[in-house]
Amino acid sequence: MIAVTILLSLSRPLLTASVFAMKSPASGIALRVRPDDAPTREGFDRFYNSDYDPAIEDFEKSMKAHPDDPFAVNHLLEVVLVREIDREGALSAELYLGTEFLHTKRMFVDANVRLRIQELTKQALELSEDRLRAKPDDIDALYARGITRSLFAINDGLIEKSWYSAFRNALGAYNDHKRVLELAPNYSDAKVVVGVYNYIVAALPIYERLVAFMLNIKGSKSEGIESIRQAANAGGEASIDAKTALSLFLAREQQYPEALSLMHELYRSYPHNFHFAFSEANLLRNSGKIPEAVAAYRELLDLGQRNTFPQARLERAAIALGQIFREQGNYGAAASAFESVGQIAGVDRELAASTKLLAGEMYDLLHERDSATRKYQEVIATGDDTDEVREARRLLRVPYHGQ
Repeated sequence: MIAVTILLSLSRPLLTASVFAMKSPASGIALRVRPDDAPTREGFDRFYNSDYDPAIEDFEKSMKAHPDDPFAVNHLLEVVLVREIDREGALSAELYLGTEFLHTKRMFVDANVRLRIQELTKQALELSEDRLRAKPDDIDALYARGITRSLFAINDGLIEKSWYSAFRNALGAYNDHKRVLELAPNYSDAKVVVGVYNYIVAALPIYERLVAFMLNIKGSKSEGIESIRQAANAGGEASIDAKTALSLFLAREQQYPEALSLMHELYRSYPHNFHFAFSEANLLRNSGKIPEAVAAYRELLDLGQRNTFPQARLERAAIALGQIFREQGNYGAAASAFESVGQIAGVDRELAASTKLLAGEMYDLLHERDSATRKYQEVIATGDDTDEVREARRLLRVPYHGQ
């Protein structure tokens, strides 16, 4: 799709081609990095823990020490881009499995940041293409160019809303990594992008493949999963991305035990990454382990309140709790969970209104009409012309009875 790396939940491009090893102090996961220096190793550890600003400083140091290395530039480009996407709350794997992302709102990104993304993209492409002019089959240069194209596809699609350019760059990334595997079949990192595309193409209906310019890509779920699994087991930087994608796709195939094992490993490896933690809780819920899921969401909220996560989206955990309690018929607990969203700092105005509406519905189901009415009035008081406001006005007239 538009952005292979965001599809992988954490948007982590696979910037690996060296034989050197990096060890995450939190988990002992060994990763090969390029360039092999302390700033790069520290940058990746901070990056996977969603600590973006210090990671940017680390990668800036590495790029300064290796100005001619497209891998170093890609590292910096990625973290600058992902920081903006995460800040806007758009780092969600499920959103990118189809074409729903086409309907997302345009992000507001500071003009200086947008300019920096463009400049870093240009710099990385020039470095890779200089090498390819000298040696057309330079697999590291092909790989690095594919990563740059993938990142710029994300920028074009989510920030610039330029869909044609986004799809063109995403397809270019796929073709670059496919070529890498033709030249070097054991270049495991390239198997992630190719495998993800193969899986998605097989999963998408024909009209969505047409939208994504994917009609000429052969799709196979089993081959895609196997390709990603090989990268996950290979130990390169791509192994983190591969494990994330593999967990997601296995869950879609209802192979929950392996999916949970992979996500559990990722969260324990990078305990400050909210997205890994939230994904694990969601997998527990989707696999039917409801008590464990409730405990996981509650732990997320508790850890978030203690500032464990640099980039927390605690409202997602609170809403998930409310949904579980609603499904169980525990409407009082559901109302409390939905109401708690409005108390979380930085919550989007529209989301706060929608959860107040949900809380009002729960109170109606509890036959606590006064409490329900107060919630509907709070939604209406926002003064916005939204579906939530219109529904709140309707529910003031006719109590909610469930659907």
